[in-house]
Amino acid sequence: MRGSWDVVLAAVGPLAVLLWVLWVLTYRPSIRLDDDALTVVNPLRVTRVPWGEVADVRLRWQIVVEATDGRKVACWGGPSLPRPKPARRGEPRTLPQPDEMRVLLDRWAARRDAGAVGGAVHRGWDREALLVGAGALALLAVSLLSVALR
Repeated sequence: MRGSWDVVLAAVGPLAVLLWVLWVLTYRPSIRLDDDALTVVNPLRVTRVPWGEVADVRLRWQIVVEATDGRKVACWGGPSLPRPKPARRGEPRTLPQPDEMRVLLDRWAARRDAGAVGGAVHRGWDREALLVGAGALALLAVSLLSVALR
């Protein structure tokens, strides 16, 4: 049966689901900055924090944004802590900040100095990722049906 369409039909669903999972976990997470807010896209969730509501931004294993109401948002799509450079004897070890973190802190400071207004922190589902996932699951259902009807 090598090269027949039923083999392709049986394989397309599992491959689509696998690619969707890889996309959601590795490519999709991001941090978006605009004049009004910081938007964090994590796997299947999107959080939009207006600049006036940002209380603190820290870099631990990942960027963590703390809102004025105390809620924290861990950013899957940001940089992580770099490895410390070896220090000479007697010198303290320093951790350089990634460029992305400097850009985020500079934007936050600029918006804070410009008097950015607050607003509600909006958390919701990542509709784009869910729609693509629904399409991948539909292909998986077609693949399973094609295997069951053989």
